[in-house]
Amino acid sequence: MNRPAVALTIAGSDPGGGAGVQADLTTFARLGVHGATAITAITVQDTRDVFGFDVVTTRRIIEQIEVTLADLPVAAIKIGMLGSAENVEAVAGILAVHPAIPVVLDPVMIAGGGGELATEAVVSLTRERLLPLATVITPNTPEAARLSRHDDPERWGETLRELGARNVLITGGHALTEAEARTKPLPPITNMLYREDGHVRGFELPRLPFSYHGSGCTLAAAIAAFLARGRDLEPAIIEAQGFMTEAIASGYAPGKGQHIPNRLCPQR
Repeated sequence: MNRPAVALTIAGSDPGGGAGVQADLTTFARLGVHGATAITAITVQDTRDVFGFDVVTTRRIIEQIEVTLADLPVAAIKIGMLGSAENVEAVAGILAVHPAIPVVLDPVMIAGGGGELATEAVVSLTRERLLPLATVITPNTPEAARLSRHDDPERWGETLRELGARNVLITGGHALTEAEARTKPLPPITNMLYREDGHVRGFELPRLPFSYHGSGCTLAAAIAAFLARGRDLEPAIIEAQGFMTEAIASGYAPGKGQHIPNRLCPQR
């Protein structure tokens, strides 16, 4: 019997299943990967916004990660919300001991509805400690601006590379302005990849007239899944974006707020 590859997600829990570890596990399973988890925070959120969260203690997070790495052949790690500066420091320490495992860092800072998920201390430590340990980071445009501390989008990618990030995928699926939303056809989403060898590549993806909850989690988890299955980085990103395109195209609104990607229907 062939055993599936294993990927570990280190992230917060979303009770509505739209984002966080729930989104990651659904993505892993759909892409044929066994998902392991280390829960970092218990959030109170729905498809509209985040209303609060409690951070899991650093000791418990370390224990979850270490027992999993000792038991399972983890082939990729996806990191989402960490919740506190202490947790960022602890996760960085563990990653440094396991440099051979590919790491996809989704620097979660703001929920789709606008709720804050990261303090300035978390952002600063993420810059200093986690960026250099990740195989690829996947910030959206507000996260890239906050991490790079630049207002100029042309400088985000290279600044993050200068800060130590090996590869940077800046995702362009930000909310449309009123003027953009009235444009027909809608402007495409452009994701920009800044590779460690200096190569820069843009990817254009179709845009739908909805805002999505959990899309960043889904893309980062899909990249981790394909890395766990043995893909090189750029092919993993290309396949993950293809999966996201299908998931978005068949997305749905399960509640009273944003749509979510349909991580169940796409075939891959």
